[in-house]
Amino acid sequence: MRRVLRQRGGWCVLAAVGVVSASVAWAARPPASGTNADPPLQPPTPGTRSPSNEPSDELAAELDRRLQDDVRPLLASYCLACHAGDDAESDVRLDELTGVRAALTGELDLRVLRDMISSGDMPPKNEKQPSEHERLIMSQWVDAALDYVPTDAPIDPGWFTIHRLNRAEYRNTMRDLLGVDPAKVDLAAKLPADDMGYGFDNIADVLSTSPVAVEQYLASAEQAIEIALGPIIEIGDTPRTLRPLEGNNGQPLPRGGFFLYSNGPAGSRFDAPATGDYTIRVKAWETPGGPDRSHMSVRLDGKSVGEFDVSATQASPQEFSVRARLSRGAHKVAAHFTNDFYEKDKADRNLAIESISIAGPLDDATTERSAAWSRIFAPAQGPGTDAERARLVLREFAGRAYRRPASDGQVEALARVFAGERESGRPLEESVRTALSAALVSPNFLFRSVAHPDAGNPEARYTLDGYELASRLSYFLWSSGPDDELLAIAADGTLTNDVVLAAQTARMLKDAKAAAFVESFSGQWLQLRALEKHNVDAGEFPECDERLRSDMLQEAKLFFADLVASDRSVLDLVDSRDTFLNARLAAHYGVPGVSGDELRKVLLPPDSPRGGVLTMGAVLTLTSYPTRTSPVKRGLFVLDQLLGAPPPPPPADIPPLEQAANVGPSATTRERLAAHLTVASCAACHNRLDPLGLSFEHFDAVGKWRDSEQGRPIDASGSLPGGVALNGAGDVKKTILARSDQFVEALAGKALTYAIGRGMEPFDRPAVRAIARRTRAAGDRMNTLIESVVLSETFRTCRGRSQTHE
Repeated sequence: MRRVLRQRGGWCVLAAVGVVSASVAWAARPPASGTNADPPLQPPTPGTRSPSNEPSDELAAELDRRLQDDVRPLLASYCLACHAGDDAESDVRLDELTGVRAALTGELDLRVLRDMISSGDMPPKNEKQPSEHERLIMSQWVDAALDYVPTDAPIDPGWFTIHRLNRAEYRNTMRDLLGVDPAKVDLAAKLPADDMGYGFDNIADVLSTSPVAVEQYLASAEQAIEIALGPIIEIGDTPRTLRPLEGNNGQPLPRGGFFLYSNGPAGSRFDAPATGDYTIRVKAWETPGGPDRSHMSVRLDGKSVGEFDVSATQASPQEFSVRARLSRGAHKVAAHFTNDFYEKDKADRNLAIESISIAGPLDDATTERSAAWSRIFAPAQGPGTDAERARLVLREFAGRAYRRPASDGQVEALARVFAGERESGRPLEESVRTALSAALVSPNFLFRSVAHPDAGNPEARYTLDGYELASRLSYFLWSSGPDDELLAIAADGTLTNDVVLAAQTARMLKDAKAAAFVESFSGQWLQLRALEKHNVDAGEFPECDERLRSDMLQEAKLFFADLVASDRSVLDLVDSRDTFLNARLAAHYGVPGVSGDELRKVLLPPDSPRGGVLTMGAVLTLTSYPTRTSPVKRGLFVLDQLLGAPPPPPPADIPPLEQAANVGPSATTRERLAAHLTVASCAACHNRLDPLGLSFEHFDAVGKWRDSEQGRPIDASGSLPGGVALNGAGDVKKTILARSDQFVEALAGKALTYAIGRGMEPFDRPAVRAIARRTRAAGDRMNTLIESVVLSETFRTCRGRSQTHE
């Protein structure tokens, strides 16, 4: 089909169904009718607990801390001599910069302050100058303050960027649309790689495409149609002759037949294109001998399907026929000579098989097709012309592929492809298949969009219609398109109802396809996907082979899957008294009483340091280097993935830990890190990172417990800013649980990012806070968090985006 498209102006054909480059990062379909007003995020179910106190604004508190600990000392050193008190120069009073809320509501213009600091215009050239890193500390705080949005601000749903299906979504969508099993055929193998954004590979702004990619999508579409529908089957009684025939006891005949001297078969192999009824025809003749006629048994795969006596002569062979049912695939078809007779110099009975032919499948009624073929071509079984029946097929298929009823214009575009094929002399089914392939490279299939009528206006709010909401929900939970039930509810308009939407969310989470959410969200949020390629020094850690690495990965996935399936508390991600182990991983963890290769849910001993994701082997290994641990990586993982508060990026000129001065080769990781931190400008961030990371030093670079390093006892103690003492991983878990509001809000932000395919912006904080509060009020249940994301304004509505982007 690709050859046909190319030869006949293929790209014009593709243009006919709307295949265009997605170089514009945002766009919308023409508006759909019948949209509904957006209902508010609903309160938790009556009877569930509510927090005793309002959640605190952790981000404001952190910005205030950074201001007091990191920024104000620098302002005092370089700025306050001129910019404090009633006689402050230019009336710029930096002594009044006491907190982020005050900074945003006061008279000080933070944008001007940032420009003066970053450009080097202030302090004046004749005054003492801050270092580049000190300027970075101040400007980063100002940037963060400018981005700050109070959690009690009105909810801004943000924009909807046109969203290309990523590779996982493409695989799953093709599976559900056509029945192509991605475990057997990876249709996305040659598609462009997906870029990452905000920690996920489904972020619309980075999922670009190109004209070259269209060629790859077309090849995948044709492959999918071929696999799903099978070869084109010619129905009818047209015979196909099998030749040459082969036998054991005789010799070939001139035209491909076989002459049998004694009992035995003459036959050939036949590949049935489909399961159905076929007619087997055999032309035969005999050389008579003895009292009986030559007897022929027609056999299919060794079993008789017809028995005949042959009395014809070579001059006028007889044709014998039998109707038989063949399954799709290879078969052995043969005529057997069964009654050889020989009397020396008197009689010699022989059987000649002149030819064997097979016709079929004979009719549609008895022919079995693939499930996809039967579903796709079902609309064509009624009356009408070929063109009329083709339109019915294309309309039905496009509606499923485009995830909403196809418009007349969309059907007409596909019908033009079909008509062009027929005008070129292509058979009926081949022409339909070409049009089906064209549908699978249409933007209506490859992209998700919304019908915002004023997509360039940031003030214009739009509520997703039922079909748009169904697609957003299904790709969030299944990484695939909506099923029939979801599309039916979208069609009758009830999906936009809170109760119905919540019920569908619960149903979909129980479906086996929700494994895609577990795999994709946990694999990226916890960075588990990187474990396969993570380099571990086999000399240092020979026990960490591929089997143990696989066990670590499965433990984390099974734990997260259980969190969803059992609707557990999200706080179990921080600390839990159970996990999933087999004998191998249990031995690595030092947990007794576990046998067998299969991972199963295990209650951890009371004194076990395990429990929660932070002390899982997968996370501990990923946050290490090949030969040693990395307190910095581990501390960053806690701050970024679990608390949503990553530190600013480090300056580019910071040397690696191995280059730390004044330490010998036997220095511990703590000693190397301490030497590295003699650079004063590093302390602002590392005072937060290092105590968290060093608390995990009892776990080596592959997550195994250790009591010493370089022959000296492990020191896992530390102190966070504010005087919070830590001594081991257990204290880190307690610290996070003491800040559980912040953890739940961070997880809600990650889930919302994944759900809508857009990174969180400062204006998203009120929406994230609302999701977190509803989750907390319902007992921190995982499925309540997911439901709260789905019921949020941000999930169900959007606004326009300015042409210059925000």
